[in-house]
Amino acid sequence: MAKVKPSIIEQTGTIGDRVYYTRFGKLFSRNKATSFNDNKSESQLRQRALFKAIQHTSSILGSVIQRGLAKVAHAHGHVENNEFASINKQCFTYTDGTVHIDYPRLILSTGPIARVDFTNCHADGLHVELQFETYIGANHANLDDVVFIYAVEFRVEVCQLVACVERRAACVAFDLPDLSEEIESKCKNESRGKQANQTNAFTHSHDNTINYHLYAIVEAANTACVSTLSPDEKKADKNHRNINRRVSPSIFIGTITVGSDN
Repeated sequence: MAKVKPSIIEQTGTIGDRVYYTRFGKLFSRNKATSFNDNKSESQLRQRALFKAIQHTSSILGSVIQRGLAKVAHAHGHVENNEFASINKQCFTYTDGTVHIDYPRLILSTGPIARVDFTNCHADGLHVELQFETYIGANHANLDDVVFIYAVEFRVEVCQLVACVERRAACVAFDLPDLSEEIESKCKNESRGKQANQTNAFTHSHDNTINYHLYAIVEAANTACVSTLSPDEKKADKNHRNINRRVSPSIFIGTITVGSDN
């Protein structure tokens, strides 16, 4: 592998037998692979399925891990997706051609800020009310810190910030997105294109229920004003990292399941 000066070549991709790519703002070059060993052994199928599942899951959680893992990823010389894969690989298991994901154990953020304990979760259809503790037992926390709550539906690949409130509030209410049409369409497509051998399949149910996994991150008040980048901002500054964020370890609040008629 060799570094390439931008003054020599600025584009990325394949040129002849060379592949050019950027990493952390620097341009690199390597030989294009001409052959590979693909005997489709059980270990190879397992590794491919796990790798695909981890990368796919991290892409769905992009907005969360950008907030929660950017600083630690930058410190380790990683991008957020690679940091997510490194700390969550134990949450992905492969059995009988299927990848199983332990969603409650997923780590979406790490940091010194004290997390909150959720004491009550009440759901009425898509309307949710949460209560949480305001007691602070750590040095790096205060009542101005902001609690960000995300709702994730992995089957429909939706990750949405549904609420943010100061820690002092002690409660928050919000409405989950209505994904009934998306779930119904997904079920029809899965039934129509179902394969006999699905080595990379996730353990999603194939009915019309919607499973919203709720996660929370507490962010320090003096960094919470730095919003997650918009698509236009990302395009304008591809090397940007939200490395000033100070966050708590991620919190899995629970799973809310509703029917398609909501």
